[in-house]
Amino acid sequence: MSLWDKTRHIARTIYGAEDILADKRVRDKFAQFEKEGFGNYPICMAKTQYSFSTDPLLMGAPTGHDVPIRDVRLCSGAEFIVVVCGAIMTMPGSPRNPASQAIGVDKDKNMQAPS
Repeated sequence: MSLWDKTRHIARTIYGAEDILADKRVRDKFAQFEKEGFGNYPICMAKTQYSFSTDPLLMGAPTGHDVPIRDVRLCSGAEFIVVVCGAIMTMPGSPRNPASQAIGVDKDKNMQAPS
């Protein structure tokens, strides 16, 4: 299955959705990931934990709703695709140079903060 079809399958069979919705930018990202060879990666859906829909006020397991896809992110190291749905906020990753890299230890094993 294509990444789009995998996402639609998850939305329909697990979340009871009628369909998935995404703008051209998101659809293009799906296509780009496939073109780059990541089409075989599994899908991880990032959405509200309060409902099978993307609406946290629509509690439980509603059916027949559409799942809006806001973004698609590649996690190439972990080998999966994250599909960001609705207004969910994801956790930020580590910066390129974490502060821990600038912390030193002196000869007496005391920590020295970066200057």
